[in-house]
Amino acid sequence: MRILFVTATYLPTVNGVTYHINSTTKALRKMGHKVFILAPTFPGYKDTDKDVIRYPSLPNPFVKSYPLGIPLVLFAKIKKIKLDIIHTHHPLIIGQYASQLADKLNLPLYFTAHTQYEQYLNYYFPHGYDFTSRIIIKNLINLGKRCKKVICPSQKTEVRLKKYGIPNTTVVYNGVEREFLIKPKKKSLSQPTLVYTGRVEKEKDPLFLLKVTQDLKKILPNFRFIIVGSGSQLAALNQKAYKSRLAENILFTGGVNRYLLPDIYKSAHLFITASKSEVMPLSLLEALGSGLPVIALKNSGLEEIIKDGKTGFILKGNPKLIADKIEYLFSNPKILYKLSLNAYKSAQNFSTNKTAERLINLYSEK
Repeated sequence: MRILFVTATYLPTVNGVTYHINSTTKALRKMGHKVFILAPTFPGYKDTDKDVIRYPSLPNPFVKSYPLGIPLVLFAKIKKIKLDIIHTHHPLIIGQYASQLADKLNLPLYFTAHTQYEQYLNYYFPHGYDFTSRIIIKNLINLGKRCKKVICPSQKTEVRLKKYGIPNTTVVYNGVEREFLIKPKKKSLSQPTLVYTGRVEKEKDPLFLLKVTQDLKKILPNFRFIIVGSGSQLAALNQKAYKSRLAENILFTGGVNRYLLPDIYKSAHLFITASKSEVMPLSLLEALGSGLPVIALKNSGLEEIIKDGKTGFILKGNPKLIADKIEYLFSNPKILYKLSLNAYKSAQNFSTNKTAERLINLYSEK
């Protein structure tokens, strides 16, 4: 098949959608399919993949790493590719453009709902949340009506979209690449280590993680916490950690090359997240695949992935309660190792090959 992925974000921008598209593309190509990627230009970045087509973009005054795409690509250029499938990974302007392409080329359109856009707005536009949320939901409904299938990375996402009146949904879980499926070995707990990987933004609530570590230091002074990622909250978080006398416990790496992540996961014992706006986070799947049990919050949408008490713990948003649970696990290495093995085994259900196979099955349906 000849497939076009349409996206509002791609390399060198670092996020889950970028890596999902990149890893799924590689898996589909290994199966013999031809995949093109239509993405915004990024200043100073040159693609090594000849099948990436760039459309114009403008600098984003709020987030430099997310250029604002203006999808103006000549229809004739796309027509020459002779596509079978158009698959958009974003709604709104990009989704509308993908829909227009599909109409002009008389091709089936697919959409993956990676993000809870309407929930993210609450963090950035709290005063205009109701109005902007209604606009986004209406756009999702209109795009859904145009699509042959709307792909949901989680069952929770499917339930949410069905409530909006989008009937043609199906679940296809995100996949983990092979290098993140590492059977865990027993590790020394001489320096108990937590890790978080992902964007350091408001919706991820990194300040809550800092509160947890403040309580943890009172009962486990020698712990280490590795925070991997960049974002608008990084500088403030770093400063607050210093003022809270946590500088010796917390390592801020900033954004790192992806090939370093397996070793970072290997050096840790637990993965922790405070986000409540997740769909099917790739970083969490990678952590599980690396044998890291996950600590997450109730009502985070992660209950579908984390089996409470087996592959991690789903806890109330109480920093002291979470700190106590972490200390308990670090004090009981046998229990921690059992959770690690369970985490690794659970991730076997989420592979990029399975994701690619499921997509091809969907594309092939009459």
